[in-house]
Amino acid sequence: MKRLLIVAAVASLSACAHAPSTQISELDEARSWIEKAKSAGAEKCAPAQQAKAVAYLHHAAHEYTETGMHPDENAYLVKTAVASAKEAYEVAKKGCNKPAVIALEGVFFETNSATLTAASAAILDKAAATLNVNKQIEAEVAAHTDDRGKDTYNLDLSNRRAASVMDYLVSHGVDAARLTSKGYGEAQPKADNATAAGRAQNRRVELRVK
Repeated sequence: MKRLLIVAAVASLSACAHAPSTQISELDEARSWIEKAKSAGAEKCAPAQQAKAVAYLHHAAHEYTETGMHPDENAYLVKTAVASAKEAYEVAKKGCNKPAVIALEGVFFETNSATLTAASAAILDKAAATLNVNKQIEAEVAAHTDDRGKDTYNLDLSNRRAASVMDYLVSHGVDAARLTSKGYGEAQPKADNATAAGRAQNRRVELRVK
């Protein structure tokens, strides 16, 4: 149904030859935002906002083809369509029920190195596939260490490890513009560094969804 409304709105828009160019421009802006929201996944993540935007665009485009138009009312219709589409886009851009942090459990490095182990490939391949399907997701690759060693060394090591994971994801098709990398060293432990099990939990890599 929403697809039919978009088609109808576009068809009406093409028939607006007698409408002022400023009004055509406003309709174009609304249509552009609706398409942008749709591409971001709004029909799934923000169906109410997207449907409202399409309905208001359809109404406005129809009114622009009528004689005796009401400029103030039409301006309101287009403004509402744009606002709803922008809202749908922002919701969709954040993703549908996506977690704030995705733990890349099973990603390991050689000791005191940013070189990924061979076993890490399977985990990162799945992460890359997920990111390539959900192209609206932007994320920070965050790497952490335990508290053994100097703070400065751990911070540098975590930065290199985060960059290594990001490079792997980019090499497997993820747009680099959607990713950043940052190392946190030992500053954000999730377990007690006093035990081997705790230190193992603290040596980790995460995707922090923006």
